[in-house]
Amino acid sequence: MSKRAQPEFEALLADARQDPDVLAVFLFGSRSRDGFADERSDYDVGVVVSDREGALMAFDERWPYMHGSSVEVASSTLSQLRDHGEYGTPSEWARYQYADVSLQVDKTGEVETIIRGKQCVPDEVRAGVINEALGGYINSTYRSLRNRMVGIELGAELDSAESLPNLLTAIFAFESRVRPFNKYLEWELRTHPLGEPAWAANVLLPRLKAVLSGQAREQHELFGEVERVARREGFAGAIDDWEPDLSWLRGEASYRA
Repeated sequence: MSKRAQPEFEALLADARQDPDVLAVFLFGSRSRDGFADERSDYDVGVVVSDREGALMAFDERWPYMHGSSVEVASSTLSQLRDHGEYGTPSEWARYQYADVSLQVDKTGEVETIIRGKQCVPDEVRAGVINEALGGYINSTYRSLRNRMVGIELGAELDSAESLPNLLTAIFAFESRVRPFNKYLEWELRTHPLGEPAWAANVLLPRLKAVLSGQAREQHELFGEVERVARREGFAGAIDDWEPDLSWLRGEASYRA
């Protein structure tokens, strides 16, 4: 694929530079991060065009999106880019794709500013993101531990797995960062480590694997770390909502003894 992809990508860049309606071109995905692209990797390319009526349609006629092609072009208008990945929208899940992009063309500088804003959790939504994620994490952890108590092992394992996306959303949002896609989690933790020692790669990654394998003790210990950080960051309410079961969630007492 790489032999086909490079000339096609360069042709796209040349076209974009001469088209006054194309404002910016950027790479995202594996080719925007060191060590992830191989000879089979395609080029994930974001192209931003002006809001002029007909501009996007004209570009898409020349460079249509085709899944599986060597150069996959995701085009949008400037207004659509502003909305994409925003919290509370259907595309919220995609926000992380802007965390590490390689900006190839930016004719006005405006696209760089927009993308930079998407690389964090904004202050105005941070508390809501964390509270919702903590609630989801604790709920799934609670269900997992209860299932294990009554011998529902598959349910326990599935719930422990479901707890982790919310956990990761919360611990990254504590530092106003967007939760990475699973593919890039280890890379993020090692190249851009979180400030909390409990989330260091050599501490957190083995713990996540232990939780996935169904080790209840690790679930209790992980909950204790989450509680400690949540209280320190001002989110005690999300923890205290789970009384009278906090001692049990920490592994300090029997269930509602």
